[in-house]
Amino acid sequence: MSDIAGASSSAFSADASSTKKKGDFLFLAELGEGSYSTVYLASERQTSRKFAVKMCLKKKIIKEKKVQQIFRERDILRLLSTPANACPFVVHLFCTFQDDESLFFVLSYAPKKDLMARLKKLQRFSVGQCQFAMAELFLALEHIHALDVIHRDVKPENILLREDGHILLSDFGCAKQIIAKRKNVGEENEKSNDDGKSSKKREEEEATKLALRRRCSFVGSGAYVSPEVLNGKEVTGACDWWAFGVTLFQLLTGRLPFSADSEYLLFRQVLALSYKFPDNFPCAAARQLVQALLVLEPSKRIGAAEMGGPATIRHYPFFDGIEWEGIEKRKSPLFDSAENG
Repeated sequence: MSDIAGASSSAFSADASSTKKKGDFLFLAELGEGSYSTVYLASERQTSRKFAVKMCLKKKIIKEKKVQQIFRERDILRLLSTPANACPFVVHLFCTFQDDESLFFVLSYAPKKDLMARLKKLQRFSVGQCQFAMAELFLALEHIHALDVIHRDVKPENILLREDGHILLSDFGCAKQIIAKRKNVGEENEKSNDDGKSSKKREEEEATKLALRRRCSFVGSGAYVSPEVLNGKEVTGACDWWAFGVTLFQLLTGRLPFSADSEYLLFRQVLALSYKFPDNFPCAAARQLVQALLVLEPSKRIGAAEMGGPATIRHYPFFDGIEWEGIEKRKSPLFDSAENG
């Protein structure tokens, strides 16, 4: 099973010059597991450099009909990992390769786990910690949106923490590239089928359904899904700003704004915009920003193109005092010195 869906090793490789293989890495520990993939901490034998290697089983990819998803993820990560497009707050794809059984993504390793693990330890973030983490997440989303990519699965579990305590936005399995001014990565020339629907339109509809199915199948993920996704409407970068608002609320309170015993009730809460701030919500400016982000109509949501784009979020009072220039070089407040942050 050397190829998957007609794709050769060179076709899957993110770098035509890459000659990496599984034997070039020493697999040290399992970091996480999904329905068709496992992520390992691995050390490159030649350099001893550590990476997160995502190993995707071909049989499971085909069985679960994830072939297009895995190639879309590869293509988007490749786009975001070029020298011109690299961002310090977005996970980097170093190379890909395959063997007879699996596909491999060699990615940035983030040894401090993720924001959810950090939140569980702290119970809630201080306003300063939250401001810093959300500023870096803002920069990550602003960056990928400028490249016409929307993430569609923003949540604390997908926001990794580097050794220095700065964030890395990860897991682009639900992501897609949307704006017509750039041809979608990995996409063939559009051709209309008999019912008049273009291949691009069919792919976008499939990707939207995939994102919703994925959110519904992961514990807690549905709490971050935007109303327009639930309603099957056109998805834009505004869906990421909705999840940004949910995450902001969660980091400051230690709980989600939307929570229910079933997904049906949860989604009803989302569509009814049924949430309340706790009496001890710690920051009036954060409350104001959450209210501007958790807006049912995406075109009226802060950060949306119709509302002036991401710059409107950057200039919200919650981010007063943030020194945006060179923030990645500043000491992260998410870990104290005793934790070697």
